[in-house]
Amino acid sequence: MDIALIIIFVILLVVFRALKVGDYFSPWTLTIGVWLAILVMFQFESGILYPLGPKFYTSLCLWVPIFTVSSLVTYYFLPGVARPATAIVSDFKCNMTIFDVLFYISMIISPLYLWQILKIVTMFDTQDLLYNLRILSVSKTQQLGFLSYASIINQSLFIVAVWKFPKIPLWKLLCIVVASFMCAFAIMEKGGIFFMFLSTIFVLFEKKVIKPRTIAIAGAVLIVLFYLMNAAREVQSDKNAESMTFVDFFAIYILSPAVAYEKVARDISTQIGSHTFETLYLFLARFGYQVEVNDKLQEFVWVPLPTNVYTIFQPFYQDFGQRGVAFFALVYGFFSGLSYRAFTNGSGFGKCIYSYIVYALVLQFYQENIFLSIVAVIQFSFFTFIIAQDVFRAEFFVSNKEIADNNQSSSTSPEQ
Repeated sequence: MDIALIIIFVILLVVFRALKVGDYFSPWTLTIGVWLAILVMFQFESGILYPLGPKFYTSLCLWVPIFTVSSLVTYYFLPGVARPATAIVSDFKCNMTIFDVLFYISMIISPLYLWQILKIVTMFDTQDLLYNLRILSVSKTQQLGFLSYASIINQSLFIVAVWKFPKIPLWKLLCIVVASFMCAFAIMEKGGIFFMFLSTIFVLFEKKVIKPRTIAIAGAVLIVLFYLMNAAREVQSDKNAESMTFVDFFAIYILSPAVAYEKVARDISTQIGSHTFETLYLFLARFGYQVEVNDKLQEFVWVPLPTNVYTIFQPFYQDFGQRGVAFFALVYGFFSGLSYRAFTNGSGFGKCIYSYIVYALVLQFYQENIFLSIVAVIQFSFFTFIIAQDVFRAEFFVSNKEIADNNQSSSTSPEQ
């Protein structure tokens, strides 16, 4: 099965490349490429993990073709503009007043957010500070009000700043990066760092600053850094705990989700989409609605190494079975194709939103990052939208005239 899928995926990528259907970061290329890489790596996996099972293969054979067709049809069905080659990398207008207001808010609330988290954690054993940070972040008792928006605001500021650099000065970009690292450290969560890394790589590639070889090198460096970060947050007080080797780390975080998915069972809850929409239900519960809320920290399974991530398929299968996997492949493909069309048309908002889609698609081998974080995605979209508009209108698709006017204004005068 592996070899057959590998051959099919390689043929598809070669055909897309030969016909110039999208680029390396088009949604269909990313999805096929990610799963091709996972299958290839399993060919060199030397028995550390259990073999892939039929449930995974069924979901994969549903997800990839449905997603690919859905994203391609959506992309080519939507109107495209006959743009110059520089439209994708051209500057776009944004509301610098709102950007600056959110920037200074972030510079205030990000340190306060970290400080409040540390105050809570240091009430306990400081020997396991980093481990306790992570435990606190996934608990339901963490209520920090407006400070909790720091991470989302930083993500919106970061993606706009990266696209508009050097119009956004370097010192502001660096301040946003530092604030983002504060938020990531506060919850010992790698997602925010992955978002900055993947979106930066995506933007630099589209601006033709780097090549695919550079992406591979940067990815290897990032994996090593995350291994060191993971080692740092191990429970230091447990002297009997065995340290995780790099091979174990690679197997757990890269390959184990596909194996662990075989252990995912259907949920018998009568609540619709209790796993797929768990963040939405948590949001409703905070407003007093009587709904079932699942634990954010998922149970560990042994494959035989311990892991608690189950690929992008997990919530859809738990709630709706393989039909759910097929349906959400269609939904994912539609929104990916929609945002990719907006991106290739040169829309500023489309560029920023598709950067988030790239992050979610690259990590689909690991976990689901859109529906499981739907409230955060909506907040990110809102903050990004109000920044990426020079006037308040739905600038999702842009015309050639707007691109030309924007390029002319960017080349003749600095942005205020």
